[in-house]
Amino acid sequence: MIKLPSAKGVPFKKIREKFEELFDYLKRVKPIAGGLLEITPNGFKVKNPLQRIHRPQFNPTCVRSYDEAGGADASGTKLFIKTGYVFGPWDYNGSDSDRLNALNQFPFEPKIGSTLLSAEDKPSLTLEPGYTNFILIKIEWASREDVIGKSSSGGGSFRIFPTLNAFITVDGTDHSVQSTDTSLYGNGVKVSIGEINYYIKNVTIVSQDSENMPREDGAFTYVLAGYYTIDNFGVPTDSRWFLEGPVFTHKHPRVVDVTTNASDRSEPPPPIDPSDLSLSNIHDIPGYVETG
Repeated sequence: MIKLPSAKGVPFKKIREKFEELFDYLKRVKPIAGGLLEITPNGFKVKNPLQRIHRPQFNPTCVRSYDEAGGADASGTKLFIKTGYVFGPWDYNGSDSDRLNALNQFPFEPKIGSTLLSAEDKPSLTLEPGYTNFILIKIEWASREDVIGKSSSGGGSFRIFPTLNAFITVDGTDHSVQSTDTSLYGNGVKVSIGEINYYIKNVTIVSQDSENMPREDGAFTYVLAGYYTIDNFGVPTDSRWFLEGPVFTHKHPRVVDVTTNASDRSEPPPPIDPSDLSLSNIHDIPGYVETG
């Protein structure tokens, strides 16, 4: 047991000795992190001053769980993630902004489940033992369809006024086809084209032990933040983290035919299904070892 220095009966000539005794005690027990005073021929100086540790946005911390007896809980390994932000377009349903989002780069704070990363009671992801757990930022998109085109007639459609040089034959008689009179507003060929514009609806952080990336479509985008390999005892054996700051995202508009009906293909066409594309096939992740 470390003995505390006595504060009784200390004459002035022993102040230095008592200070050295106290300093030696502080060096042994280190009650606080940071520097300690040291006597030098030139006065006092601070040894090893406290250095502030910078942790970037989305910095991960893996924590193991133990029971009351001190035994490890293999299924209790948690991943906590420092507060970070995803910047992207913000808008709202019924927007009349005409192809432009209300805000193009707005900060969105992700959630784990339904809890914000900055909540007082910090949320966490449970990492599955015996697998490589892939951590994904899931961005949910909302969209609106805006008409494009110069003409105000017909909901913003394009109006094309062709010059025709043709004829048709009816009952053996040729009839010329007159060119469209461009002086008559609205005549001509009408081409109805729309543009689907996207804005962020919600951002969450999820984990999965499947190597297959989730399917991305008009509703979702997934950003691979990193992975943790957990053995059967809940111990992290390998990890890789790709994020060290905010995420900037944008989903490009899609030009579509506004006359699409039930018999036509969906607009925009869905992407390929990545069910047969494993992460190790898409990209050789350094240090990754397949488990499970």
